[in-house]
Amino acid sequence: MLCLLNLPAWAPSGEAPQALPATLPGALLLVLALGEGWQARERVAQLLWPDSETAEALHHLRVNLHRCRTLLQRWGVADRLETQGSQLRLELPTDLSAWLNAADGPPLDPEDWPRGWRLPGHEGMAQWCAATARRLHLRWLQLSRKAQPAQHRSSAPAPPAREAEHQALRHSSAPALLILGEPGAGKSTLLSSAFPHAPCLRGLEGLQGMPYRPLLEALRAQLPRLEAALQESGSPLRPYRLDLARVLPELAPDEALPPLDALTAQARLTEALTRAFEALTPLVLVDDLQWCDPASVEWLLMLAHGERLRWRGAARPHELAAALGQTLRLLEDQGRLERLDLAPLDRQALATVCQARWPERAFGEAQLDRLHAISAGNPFALGELVAAGAEALEGSAKLPQRVQQMVQRRLHALSAPARRVVEAAAISVQALPEAGLRMMMGLPEHAESDRAWEQLRSEALKAGMLCERPPGLACSHDLIRAATVDALPAERRAALHRHAALWLAQQAWADAMTIAEHWLAAAEPQTALIWRHRGAEQLKARGRFDEARAAWREVAEHANDLALALRARLELAACDFYTDLARGHAALLAVQAQLVGVADLEQRLHLEGRLCGALVANRVYAGDVPSARHHAARLHALLPELPASEHGPACEVMIELALRDSDLPAAWRWFARLREAWPQQPKLLNIEGHIHWFGGQVRAAHDALQRLLERHPDYTSGLTVENDLAVMLGTLGELAQAEALVRSSLQRWAGFAQVESRSNGVLGVLLAGQGRHAEAKTAMEAGVRLARLQASDWLAAEGLLNLARLMLQCGRPEWAARHIAEAEATLGDNPEPIYRSKWMLNSILVASALGQTPAAAPLAWLRERGQQPAHPLVQCRARRAEAELALQARDGSAALHAAERQAALARDAGLQELWAEARLLTLRARMLLGAAPADLRPLAQEVQALAAAKSYAELHWRASAWLAAHDGSAAEQQQADAALALLRGHEQPSLFDAAAAARREPRWD
Repeated sequence: MLCLLNLPAWAPSGEAPQALPATLPGALLLVLALGEGWQARERVAQLLWPDSETAEALHHLRVNLHRCRTLLQRWGVADRLETQGSQLRLELPTDLSAWLNAADGPPLDPEDWPRGWRLPGHEGMAQWCAATARRLHLRWLQLSRKAQPAQHRSSAPAPPAREAEHQALRHSSAPALLILGEPGAGKSTLLSSAFPHAPCLRGLEGLQGMPYRPLLEALRAQLPRLEAALQESGSPLRPYRLDLARVLPELAPDEALPPLDALTAQARLTEALTRAFEALTPLVLVDDLQWCDPASVEWLLMLAHGERLRWRGAARPHELAAALGQTLRLLEDQGRLERLDLAPLDRQALATVCQARWPERAFGEAQLDRLHAISAGNPFALGELVAAGAEALEGSAKLPQRVQQMVQRRLHALSAPARRVVEAAAISVQALPEAGLRMMMGLPEHAESDRAWEQLRSEALKAGMLCERPPGLACSHDLIRAATVDALPAERRAALHRHAALWLAQQAWADAMTIAEHWLAAAEPQTALIWRHRGAEQLKARGRFDEARAAWREVAEHANDLALALRARLELAACDFYTDLARGHAALLAVQAQLVGVADLEQRLHLEGRLCGALVANRVYAGDVPSARHHAARLHALLPELPASEHGPACEVMIELALRDSDLPAAWRWFARLREAWPQQPKLLNIEGHIHWFGGQVRAAHDALQRLLERHPDYTSGLTVENDLAVMLGTLGELAQAEALVRSSLQRWAGFAQVESRSNGVLGVLLAGQGRHAEAKTAMEAGVRLARLQASDWLAAEGLLNLARLMLQCGRPEWAARHIAEAEATLGDNPEPIYRSKWMLNSILVASALGQTPAAAPLAWLRERGQQPAHPLVQCRARRAEAELALQARDGSAALHAAERQAALARDAGLQELWAEARLLTLRARMLLGAAPADLRPLAQEVQALAAAKSYAELHWRASAWLAAHDGSAAEQQQADAALALLRGHEQPSLFDAAAAARREPRWD
């Protein structure tokens, strides 16, 4: 048999194995043996000699086939290699067949398979080995999930006297199974013997502060296989790579992660973790469920309700939280969880265990009776009793105290330095790399120290006090850990916790909440609060926003360091940015009032920089531009004093303000500085798109956001890319695509008032353009309501102007006038040109529809803006106002000039709806100038065709009505009637007043 699970070798039955040589004949043998059926010579040759011409590669293949046959002759299986023209076949039995059918076989490492075998100078062969390992692993996963549990055979024997429980565990088909037993009953041993190669999630006492810690530690132990799964082109895990990188930075060390989506982050991380384990194993183990954090428990309960991934766990029944115990009982009642009670060993089982574990010792009946009585059938206690000898059989202490005494007696039997190793491991709770334990003991890294460490490590392992567990060493049982910690004097315990915290603080993988727990145990609560603040940031990155807020509140309330407390309050204020601008503003002002109390100048400046940036963003989105300018001036002055890490966020808010101020040169200057601060950040495309939009380059804005969406789809979870791209597409006339994107944005950002308000407003405008007036009104009103809910006057006023435009379109100018007045009262002094031009034009059109003379100020403002380089929307609106007034005055020449100018502007910018409207205004002006209807029909037909293609319902109706009214055919009249029916909709009474709308320009009478 060709053995490929461990060191590759040919192993005939009853003979010594012969290693597979790391040579070209050996590589050829490997490729042919793992090929299925006949293989083409040319394909095999190109695999091994990819840089050679085909003829030369085939020559190399012939030479090495001869050598390969010689190797097979030494193995006695030369006849297994067959040739047939240009085809080759080698059929050798391998241990992979049995491995594929075993649910608990050892996993293949794609970075080292076959194990220890490399062919120097042949990179293509290395790639083939890695790809083959991944392919075999995927096949193993598929077969493992399809196989019936009863068919699985464990590669490890059952613990003595636990064969029945072992079989029950192996044969269970339930989504979840939980072994319940007292400490030392053998739960962990039973789990590991039943599934020796399955990843194990380990709950650790006192380390429940950071979500998903057991899952992440298990994934880190499988990192090469996880990275290989992420590289698979069709892997379902790949779309979640950056979600995993939030909690496992090793997966994307040099990549900028997308902004965090507060709503979906937790759900995406949960899905990412599920897919990660699905890519590695059909089953996971859970040891000490009672000490797992709530997020990990939620994840396990979710799995128990589904069919994706099975888990087998162990727990101490009396230490399970009451709520969790009740949930587990419900799962058991529903048939989703099986319970396996691990009873104490009876007298006969204890004798079996003694014979199996200590075959060299002869236990008399009286001794066995005494061991059973004192150990109470607890396997761990039995081991301690046997190790301790006769003196352990004396005395009358209860079992827990007796076990503790025996462990401590064994601990004191070690040399003092070895005992300190065990104490360091006990204090750390989690398995630590050996470098960490050495640091806790004060053993530097040099040759003499290395020899001393090796002796101490070996002594502790041989005594059974420690065990090897990735990523290093740990106490071999929780009872050993607990007994060791209990025996430590308070001062020694605090010192070890301090050393553990200091070492963990230097490790990129360490979670901050664990470090905080060590500082708290070291009686340094203020230092612990520093780490709880950092832990809150990690909680936020894992989507646990409620826990993050709770941690920041604790820091804000209890930190003696004012700077730390204010940092926590700043983070709490940031949590309100998308939901309640007024509350967030009040919180920021409260921080500002306390800032003077921070004594350290550098800390104060750093805090003030963050505060000013937050105030600028808050005021911009609230529509209070003057206040935003005030805070921005201070931020600009502070920028040279701030660390480089703060420059990017500062530049972002300065760009946002510059855009609201229509200062495009300033926006581009800040963008250049931002590019220096964040040269590789994909979100630069988002910011570039916004600057192009406010600068009037609609197509360039669309292209930038489209590139972001195509290259980095993950960024839709943290940026409003879909909403913003929908605006661009709607402006360019792609209403169906725009609607799909904005509805996706609404779904993705549900629960975040600011984004929901914006997306509802965009959706309303798109629906209005399609003539779906009732739906548009509902969406726009929802946008205004949400804007007011979060105190954003800017968004509320924007929504009111959209409603005014809708009412005007529906022939209800009185309602439109009320919305305009409300918008003016909400945000009348907003100088931003795109907003202000919408307000001015609506005011003029409403006055015209009401038969009033428009106010002079709006027209003057529009005319002034129309003479300057400005956004094409602003210029088109200026021309639209001029055309409206000229038509009201029946000045055909002026109306024609304005309409043609609007058409040219809209055509150049790609603004299809405004172009179609301008063409209808041109038609109307030419009629006033005496043009014959027959000459104008091609123009009306052109607009009708475009409006139908783009779903511009109102413009389609106006063009169709004009054609029907001017020598139109019956078919054209039917088209006009159908267009009108679409606008009226199915609602009764209809929002659309056709008679009133028909009196608006461009008319057709």
